[in-house]
Amino acid sequence: MKRIINIYTENKNSVQFYLRSTMASYHPSHTDQKSLVQFLETEKAAEIIYAVSEDFKQITPNYSRKEQDPSRVGYDKSFYFQGIQFAADDIYITNPYLHHITGSPTVTVVKKETNSFVVVDFDLLRLLEQLKLIEYNSLFHKINKFVIGTGAVLLGAVSLFLILYGGFVFMNLFAGSLAHDFLHNVFQSIISITIGLAIYDLAKHIIEHEILFKGSIHEEASGSTLLAKFLNSIIIAASIESLMVIFKIVLDDYSKMINALYLIIGVTLLILGRVALVKYEKCER
Repeated sequence: MKRIINIYTENKNSVQFYLRSTMASYHPSHTDQKSLVQFLETEKAAEIIYAVSEDFKQITPNYSRKEQDPSRVGYDKSFYFQGIQFAADDIYITNPYLHHITGSPTVTVVKKETNSFVVVDFDLLRLLEQLKLIEYNSLFHKINKFVIGTGAVLLGAVSLFLILYGGFVFMNLFAGSLAHDFLHNVFQSIISITIGLAIYDLAKHIIEHEILFKGSIHEEASGSTLLAKFLNSIIIAASIESLMVIFKIVLDDYSKMINALYLIIGVTLLILGRVALVKYEKCER
């Protein structure tokens, strides 16, 4: 959404010139369905069109490409027209916003006719694509969502397996069948559950921001935020593993303490990376 708005802002004059030219050349003979829907057939970026009377009452259904919504007929639009100031060509263009029906970034164009107003909602993404200001391929977008969604679901399955495995180890430990190596199995259970939760959080974030809410306000969430959350879980798991190694070395063989040192150094580097990421996030804001 933010990227689309930025592109629109940079090319605002060109986009608005196109919209004004398009609407200026559109002269519906009537406000019936045939006259209004004909505009949708010629303008691929137009999503919804309807007419409003001089007293700001909606006099037609909302017409889209596949359906119509008659429930809006008679709706009072005076509130929406309060801040409208028409230019010399009797055309008004709104700022971009998220449409309450389509959920897409939208600009609305209002044209003043002799006895009515014609209102057209344009999909901003399709409009920018049509004007060659942005590259957008719907087929590639669908394939991309399918591949990412499949990967996220598989990650979720892996996370569930790790969590269940951690619970299985703990239950066996509680039942006494794994009592011969108590500390090892306790830490193994904790690490498995912790990593499982980290992977689940990653899968959830991918589904939310790349599949369900792609293009909405969720899209603006920083990728570094996800990486920071994932790093937190990995650092916790690595710290637990280091603690387990230290306990085992203390109980068995002090000569292997160098291995624990290497592991601790690795955890320390992860923590330093996490701190650097926090500073990077602050600079981004």
